[in-house]
Amino acid sequence: MSEWMVTTSSAIVLDESILQLWLLGHSVDQAANLRKPTVRASISMLVLKSYIMSQYRTYEMMHHYLHNPRYFAGQFMFPLSQSAKQHLIERYYSFDESVIREILGKKLNSRTRKDLDEVHEKTGVKLTSCRRQFDNLKRIMKRVEDAEGRTLIKDIEHQFLLPHQLASQYAHILFIADNKLDTFRKRLSCYQFPDFEYCASVFMENWTSNTTDTLPEFDPQLAQDTRDLKSQLLNDRAVLDEFKNRVSNSLSQSAHPPVMERIQNSFKVVLRNILSVGCMINQQKEVRSIFVEITEKLVDAFMQVGWSAVDMELFYDCMIQEFQNLSALTSQYRERYGTSWIRLITGIKLTSIRLFKQPTSQSILQRSFTR
Repeated sequence: MSEWMVTTSSAIVLDESILQLWLLGHSVDQAANLRKPTVRASISMLVLKSYIMSQYRTYEMMHHYLHNPRYFAGQFMFPLSQSAKQHLIERYYSFDESVIREILGKKLNSRTRKDLDEVHEKTGVKLTSCRRQFDNLKRIMKRVEDAEGRTLIKDIEHQFLLPHQLASQYAHILFIADNKLDTFRKRLSCYQFPDFEYCASVFMENWTSNTTDTLPEFDPQLAQDTRDLKSQLLNDRAVLDEFKNRVSNSLSQSAHPPVMERIQNSFKVVLRNILSVGCMINQQKEVRSIFVEITEKLVDAFMQVGWSAVDMELFYDCMIQEFQNLSALTSQYRERYGTSWIRLITGIKLTSIRLFKQPTSQSILQRSFTR
C-alpha cells in the first residue's frame, strides 16, 4: 500500500497598511498607535496589537527568504499567489530617496552601516528601515559584482525579480558607489537623489565601454580620444578659430549679444573645461569629483554670464553639429573622432541641464571661465 503525506495550510492574509508600517521600522506598539484612529471603536487596543503582531510575525518569517527573491518566488512554505510574492519582493526592495541620498557614493561597508544612526537623524527614517535599505543595496552589489554576460540592469532584474524602473535605479546607485563618485561637496548640497540617479544613467548610456562585465566601467578609449581631441582642438590655432566662429555664428540667431560676446571671448576656456571632464573619466582619483567638475567649471560659469538651461543646451547642440563642419580638420579625422565627440558632448549636455540649479542655502560663488 502506498504511503502519502498530506499537509494543510491556511491562506496567508497580507495587510498592506501593516506591511508598510513594518517596512518603515515601526514597533508593534508604534504601529498600533498609528492604526488605532483608523479602526472601529469597538476593536480594543489589545486585539489590534494581537493582529499587528501576527502580521509582523509573518513578515519576519519571510524576511530571510526575501534576501533571495528567486528562491522566495519558487517556495511553497508561504501559500501565496505569484502576484502576491512579486508584490512583497518589490515592496521589500523599495527605498526612501532621502536615505539613499545620504549614502550615495559611500563605500558599502560596515563603517557606513555603523553610521546609519546619522542617516536616521537627518532623514527621520527609522534606523531599522535604514538598515534594511542599506543591506538590500549591499546584497545586490555583492550578487552582481562578479557576474558576467548580462547588463547590470538585466542582471538585477533576473536575480532579484525587480521591475525595470526599480532595477534601473539600483543599477545607477551601484554605478555611483562602484566608482566612488563624490556627492557630498558643499556645491552639490542642492541636488537630490533623482538628480544624481539621472546623471548616472547618462554616464552609463554614453560614457561606459561595452564589456561582458556586469558592473560597467568608464570607457578608457573615450578618455583617450578626448585627450587626442584636446591636443588638436586647443593647440591648432586655425582649428580653434574656425570652431569658435562657426559655433558663434550658429548661436547668434538666438543668444543675446552681450552673452554671446562673453562666451566668444572665453570659448577656448569653455572648450578646455569640456575636454578636461572627458579626459578624467578613466582616472580613478579624478573621476570621483566629476559632479563638482561639471557644476563648477560648466554649469556655474554659464549661470554667471546669464545663460539659461535652454541657451546652454543650444550651445552644446551647436558644438556637436559644427565639429562635423570643420574644414580645418580632415574628413578622416572627423570620421575617426566624430562618434567620441558626440558621446562626450551628449553626456555633458544632459548632465549639465539636469544640474542647472543654484544651491538653496547660499548664493552661487563667483566663478569665471578663467579659473
